[in-house]
Amino acid sequence: MGDVKLFVCCHKEEAVPQHPLLVPMQVGTALAEREFAGFLHDNTGENISEKNRSYCELTAQYWAWKNCEADYYGFFHYRRYLYPNAGAKRPYRIERQPTEKLLEKFGYGEFEALIRRYDLIVPKGENMYVPVREHYANAPFHHVGDLTLIETIIRERYPAYAAAMAQYLSETVHYFGNIYIMRREVFRNYCGWLFPILEEFDRRADWKSRSIQERRVDGYLAERLLGIYYTKHCGELHALELPRAHFEPGLGRWIQKRTEFFLFPPGTKVRAVVKLCLR
Repeated sequence: MGDVKLFVCCHKEEAVPQHPLLVPMQVGTALAEREFAGFLHDNTGENISEKNRSYCELTAQYWAWKNCEADYYGFFHYRRYLYPNAGAKRPYRIERQPTEKLLEKFGYGEFEALIRRYDLIVPKGENMYVPVREHYANAPFHHVGDLTLIETIIRERYPAYAAAMAQYLSETVHYFGNIYIMRREVFRNYCGWLFPILEEFDRRADWKSRSIQERRVDGYLAERLLGIYYTKHCGELHALELPRAHFEPGLGRWIQKRTEFFLFPPGTKVRAVVKLCLR
């Protein structure tokens, strides 16, 4: 029997709290100068570690799909965790850094029992008051033509997802971060759908003249693909949305983010208006 593994994806050496559910994972190890001690590495077994500059944290997801047995697979970032508070009003909260004490405060002692009650857990949807497609088109380093290509590939290869795709991309509630927890069978199904789409995108996309940030496109697209997958399957799976904790260890940035959080709370129209005015 497997267990619950929540991989914390790190491209730089960050402290990950000691907790039986958390598994530190170095991503892009094949491109790094050194391996982080005490971490799993995404360049062992069958892997796409060398694609990390485009696939970002997805190289950890691919590694787990091909090399790891578990009951449940979860993926966090070193600065983004899910925490078990389904009744949270906001999609995320701002904290300084992840610690054992903070995880205890979050209720991680009972987290495994909660996880095992669901097939799929995703970040709490965040209303951006602009459709997903429009938000992607206007986001820094994103190109709407890339999303259009993904739509074409899905209609060609996975037409059963076309309606869910059209629905999600026209809605204003977003699921950010490539963060989730899935039961084994759901995870395998998701990866078997996600990675062939991205591989086909890689074959057809124009890679000329992309900046370093623009080359992170597979990671950007996967965030929207998770929303499409969730829209398609949430009615047939036992699904849950949980809030994120965003970690800002630097005091100055923490103060800035906390101030923004209270003045312009995430998921509110006032925040959406302010962000639109700052474009």
